[in-house]
Amino acid sequence: MEMANNPIETTSTSERVKNEHTGNVYFVRHGESTSNERNIFAGVLDVGLTAFGKLQARRAGLDIKKKGVKFDAVYVSHMRRARQTCEIALDVSQALKSPDIPIQIDHRISEKSFGIFAGRNLNLLRLALGYEGFEEMLHSHNEAPPAGEKIAQVYERAASFYKERVVPHLERGEDVLVVCHQYVLEPLALHLSNLPPTAYHHLKLPNGKALSREDLIKFRDTESGGIAALRKKINDLSTMWAIFLYAIAFLLGSLLRGVTASTSGIPSGLFIAIIVACLAVSTFYTYLDIDFAASKRKVSQTVKNVVYAWMLLRWAIGLFLIFSGFLYQGPSDLYKILWVLFLMVPPALTSPVLSILWGGNLYPSAVLSRILSIITPVALIGMFAIAKLPINVSGLHFFFIILIVGLAVPGAIAQAWRGRSPVNSNRHSKEWKFIGVLAVVLMACATGFQFTPATFVADVLSPTDPTRSLACLQQLAFAILIFLLMRVLAVLTVTYSNDKLIKAEAQDAYILLVNPNFFLWAALFSGVSTIANQANLKYAIFWAALGFFCIPVLEQILFMNTFSNELLRETLRSSRMATDDVKRLFHQLDTDGSKSLSRDEIIEFLGLVEDMTVGERSSEEIRSYTTDYLFRILDTDKNGTVDLKELEDYVSTYGLVVNLNVATDLT
Repeated sequence: MEMANNPIETTSTSERVKNEHTGNVYFVRHGESTSNERNIFAGVLDVGLTAFGKLQARRAGLDIKKKGVKFDAVYVSHMRRARQTCEIALDVSQALKSPDIPIQIDHRISEKSFGIFAGRNLNLLRLALGYEGFEEMLHSHNEAPPAGEKIAQVYERAASFYKERVVPHLERGEDVLVVCHQYVLEPLALHLSNLPPTAYHHLKLPNGKALSREDLIKFRDTESGGIAALRKKINDLSTMWAIFLYAIAFLLGSLLRGVTASTSGIPSGLFIAIIVACLAVSTFYTYLDIDFAASKRKVSQTVKNVVYAWMLLRWAIGLFLIFSGFLYQGPSDLYKILWVLFLMVPPALTSPVLSILWGGNLYPSAVLSRILSIITPVALIGMFAIAKLPINVSGLHFFFIILIVGLAVPGAIAQAWRGRSPVNSNRHSKEWKFIGVLAVVLMACATGFQFTPATFVADVLSPTDPTRSLACLQQLAFAILIFLLMRVLAVLTVTYSNDKLIKAEAQDAYILLVNPNFFLWAALFSGVSTIANQANLKYAIFWAALGFFCIPVLEQILFMNTFSNELLRETLRSSRMATDDVKRLFHQLDTDGSKSLSRDEIIEFLGLVEDMTVGERSSEEIRSYTTDYLFRILDTDKNGTVDLKELEDYVSTYGLVVNLNVATDLT
């Protein structure tokens, strides 16, 4: 690279930028896309903006309007999320000097190709690769995902675009707008700073904010080291290990209770305050990343039917067991009713967190968990009024406090901030998300301390009271049975619905069916003292709490291993098209020597590529769609053909991962 070999300038950032050209250029990263919202890599996947992303695009337009700039030229990536952002921002700002100025597409500023990582969950990728391996493969200048692109390659094409398209405008004193992607703007910031690709650092640029050259360079200088880099690492690691941290925190709390042999635990009022406060903080940071109003429209009827049907079936079985007298003959049998109710309580309010971490679709877990958390407690009140069981119905009052203070209020605040300040709220979420993780860690630790019986160590290691020891083992057996039953039925349900649900929705359905709201359930039996055997209740709640916080670790390991195996298979059968292969196939099909290929010839070209890479041709419909997609990008002169240079540049950069977009546009 020419720029990479230049000596590093010693002048200040402001002087360097001011003296370089007379015109101005502004860069905008597209608004939040559907892949950003779901915590997956997009890359060359042609996803669109969320409603929140469109709001960010409007704020970018207002930002441009406030600056009072009028553009002589506009360049945008060919990808939908960038084009939508550009159109909205220009419509709001009215910042074109003339309505006749065209919006020019240049594929050199299209997002980095993540190869086989496209569409994959970021958290599962970090777990599968390890944090250092993930950072090396994604953010090292000379490493790339399988079938993906190196940062050095993005740097080269972004710098080429800037020098060939932007600089001439600036030298004429003209103003330019560039709307593209994070992994393009970050290497471009290096180029503008006269730094080589080896100096690359992942910056997490804000969505929907107009940055001048000075702003972009300053952002890189500020965010590439020091506290900002440390905060980014803490955020990444806390999210990556969240499930493990929750389990460790619970076990630590249990250990402290066992070691201290505290008979009273945490005072009830203080424990409630800790749980509500921690849940409120976690909810706030979760809802900063969820567009709840839009999410309701994205939940398919199929996943609603699956989850609601199973909840109704559980209730039917539970009501039969409770009212038939089959399980309950007296207060000493109350623990049996307790386990029945475990199947009847709504999903945990933390279900959306698991969805983000495990590659779910997010929307079902967010919407259905909230709906069921409102309806189910009301139904429980009605049932208890009829059944007249010795249950602490006032515990439901505690749960309604959780719903209001721990969910509704912080959720509303988060959503209001998203709407009022989409850029700043999004940036705050990215920088301080670890606070939400730490809040749940504290909640898990407090729960472990509160619900671990003070005599647990003695009852397990050196029993002195046979009744308590028997209760400990008996309730462990019940817990294993219930947790296993829930998961077996959930797996069967998801498997049976496999052809009706997309993979991410199936993951959400599983999460909702195996993740009951432990705190609502425990509240119903806390403080109940008019029964013959308190040990049964105490150990039932303890083992349920242990399963609630610790079983997800085993599930995550299972999901991670399955995910890793899928990546391995995909890696083995995927290969990038080498430049020589593109030339050879091109000349093989260019029988008339025109040095260009028609639409029909491109369709055949794609078939030959598939023969070489995956060994099986996709349908004519898919190859036809892909050809249309390529023509929209490459046939800039609209003459109905694509020449070798255009095709070579695109395929050598992106491979043919473009096929992944078919599922998005054809459904």
